[in-house]
Amino acid sequence: MQIFRHNDIKNIAQVVKNGGIILYPTDTIWGLGCNALDENVTKKLKLLKGKPADAALIWLLPSIAAVEKFCGNVTPIERKLLNRKHTSVIIHGQAVRVIRSGWLNRFLSICGVPVVGTSANLHGQPVITSWHQATKLFHGKTDAVVRGRKIYKNIPSTLAMVDNTTNPPKINILRAGA
Repeated sequence: MQIFRHNDIKNIAQVVKNGGIILYPTDTIWGLGCNALDENVTKKLKLLKGKPADAALIWLLPSIAAVEKFCGNVTPIERKLLNRKHTSVIIHGQAVRVIRSGWLNRFLSICGVPVVGTSANLHGQPVITSWHQATKLFHGKTDAVVRGRKIYKNIPSTLAMVDNTTNPPKINILRAGA
């Protein structure tokens, strides 16, 4: 298992591009991540967490343009929600969150693919609140660990879905978060 500082973006991205799983600080909590488009590694990640095989995973992307590239057109109200900090939105069946700044945005841009942003805990267990807890729980079980950034909130993202069949469209909050 490799340990990287958060500013070693190119090498962290290479781990993801090569099919690895990383333990890293997201914009909200400590997370487990991988190339969201690689079915084999997402299965491995779900197994590591004890998550059901059919469970959905949130994708992190660096821009709304990237969301549209991988998920399809975004409505104006979905765009507004995606522009909110710490808010994940279900777009055409896929939960996504846009990270607009900082090291995580640069990392996602270099990866060039959606990166899974699931909490670094066992399925159904409390959210991990520190780097030490996360590394203790997943020691030797991920390909890399990213350290060097403190997370202040440790609250999962809000998860929303827009019902575009109503007029006006209705926003459904599926999980209240950060």
